[in-house]
Amino acid sequence: MEKSEVRITSTILSGKPKEESAPVSILITMVLVFISMLCWQDQELFQLLSASRQQVLAGVEFWRLLTTIAVHADLSHLAVNAGFVVFFGYLLYGYFGFWIYPIAMLILASLTTLVSLLTYPPQVVLIGASGLVYLMMSFWLVMYLFIQRTVPFKKRLLRVIGITLIVFVPTTVHPEVSYRTHAIASGVGIIAAIAYFQSGKKRFRSLEVVELEMIDGLE
Repeated sequence: MEKSEVRITSTILSGKPKEESAPVSILITMVLVFISMLCWQDQELFQLLSASRQQVLAGVEFWRLLTTIAVHADLSHLAVNAGFVVFFGYLLYGYFGFWIYPIAMLILASLTTLVSLLTYPPQVVLIGASGLVYLMMSFWLVMYLFIQRTVPFKKRLLRVIGITLIVFVPTTVHPEVSYRTHAIASGVGIIAAIAYFQSGKKRFRSLEVVELEMIDGLE
């Protein structure tokens, strides 16, 4: 006796990202790189764009929460972050559009910086795009876990855990790195992804391609 089984063969993540995804992601990252390089040449600009709690709150200069994302200490700091920003920017813009990346991600990264600054002394300065990177990575991984149902859930979960352990968990500890910012950004990314998925769940599910597969069986 034949039995039928429903199988999901395609989701919104099964196809290629939008054609303009790569140029858009590279352009945004190049702006970040350009600002960083300018700051290396001009210490006053570095001071103007970076962010501490005292500058942001006492000075009421909230724009620093955004600009400090583009400020980096050196080339290696910039290169690592820029690579991840290009890659995850390509995925997030390509599958979820302009309002997720760059708009929502930059707003949430600025919020992450603010929350992190509140945990530090007033004079501590936070710079760099690593908060943005962790935010983007966690958002993408959660969305992949929820959406890509062409892959069995256990396998999706193992992939997410594996990537988390490889990329998120540091093998060495550097005192100049704000690991708490990374943790806060990861938490914000997870919460944002859950909220975004729940708000658009019907749309995501409606974009799935489902096939009815006949299975031979004995009664």
